[in-house]
Amino acid sequence: MRVMRVLIVGGVLAVIAILSGIVQDVQDAQAIPAFARKYDFACSVCHVPSFPKLNDFGNLFRDHGYQLGTDQELPTYEGLTKGYWPVSFRTTVGYQWQNTGGLAPADTTATSGSFGFTGLDVLSFGILARDITFGIVFTPFLSSAAFGTGADVTDSNLESAFIKLDNLQRFIGLGDNNYLMNFKVGKFELDLPFSEKRSPTLNTSFLVYHYIAGTSFIDGATGIVNPNDFGLGDNHPGAELAGIKPTALTNGYFRYSLNAISNSDVNQGATGGGRALHFYGHVTQSFGGYGIVSGQRIGLYGMYGRAPTTANANTAGFFGGTGESNQTFSRMGIDASATWGGQVNVFGTWMFAKDSRNLFVTNPQEARWNGGFIEADYNPTALPKWLFIYRYDWIVNSHQPDSTLPGNFNNLQGHTLALRYNFMFTNRTDIAWHLEYNHLRDRGTAASLGDQRQDTMLIGFDFAL
Repeated sequence: MRVMRVLIVGGVLAVIAILSGIVQDVQDAQAIPAFARKYDFACSVCHVPSFPKLNDFGNLFRDHGYQLGTDQELPTYEGLTKGYWPVSFRTTVGYQWQNTGGLAPADTTATSGSFGFTGLDVLSFGILARDITFGIVFTPFLSSAAFGTGADVTDSNLESAFIKLDNLQRFIGLGDNNYLMNFKVGKFELDLPFSEKRSPTLNTSFLVYHYIAGTSFIDGATGIVNPNDFGLGDNHPGAELAGIKPTALTNGYFRYSLNAISNSDVNQGATGGGRALHFYGHVTQSFGGYGIVSGQRIGLYGMYGRAPTTANANTAGFFGGTGESNQTFSRMGIDASATWGGQVNVFGTWMFAKDSRNLFVTNPQEARWNGGFIEADYNPTALPKWLFIYRYDWIVNSHQPDSTLPGNFNNLQGHTLALRYNFMFTNRTDIAWHLEYNHLRDRGTAASLGDQRQDTMLIGFDFAL
């Protein structure tokens, strides 16, 4: 173990030394794949240093349907046919090491390490016509992904596929080109307090977006079955009405997102999913800017959902039908983001969750828990290509779904440290060197009701083209 740590530290220092030399020979050019090729934008126009996190302008560009309002950006513009292809690829290659202790049922420890890659995203976003936006993300099944474990995907899938109609308010006399009413349908990421898809941390999920009450988070081997496997951080099929409006009083922006989401992707393993709807909403108000690079932002969000618990006997493997049981759950939270000097962005969320007692069979009780995260991103002016990241995640159970479970069962604490260095930008590629370490502790889930813990380190290159 000590030899491994020495090798890792030595590798880190060697990479830093190499990058320090490379940067002297690499000329900054136009970046951001697909959109860079289309608009001839510099990387820093839409992103903070170290993609994929968006800056204030990048967020507005997304909210406006990837449009600047010029005729030259339309697909019919002849200039776009010369070498423009609205498709990008992204993956991360490198070395990942992981150590997991306290695994049920015998409090065992497992260690793994491998060179490899995370997976592959094939992305295409843009406009089909004025005020008609599209998005497609394809994630192919790759058995050697997730550094040889194949754990990131189980099948090829369209992670995202949507059409968005912008500026609908003009049809009811509320003005043109103010993006007050925009309608999206398909499969997409919800308007979360902070996007997991845009996070600069690569292999550490936001716990609050994926927590399932009653089941050990690290190995899933202890606790009780919870058929509500809905994850806020996952992409979901549904429809969204969203809008954004500048607010002169605050010198910021008011944003809203209202969603109706199919529950066809909940509890698919047992019932094939349901045919009911979830409802999700998020509103934010910013002051003195968008709230990512400049200004501050506050927000409120909430969700009411129903999880199917009974299979449709007449159409096994398909969506729930006559006789399906949809049991309720809810999520409510607040979020905030603060900036200082264009160099520091501190943001986070605190969410309260409740699952109906009818979701559980053994010693059932209503499950209640709260959790969240706080993250600090630091991009010093003196080191404009570097991004320093720390995030703290937590989950606290206030009422267990099974009366026999101890009060601290499945309480979680996670610490993530990451360092990113964007060292190469061209008109077709964006490359960052990435170092990330995460420590996660899962309370009371080991066989002796002790703690499970997991340490993960990733060092590699994150790139898109």
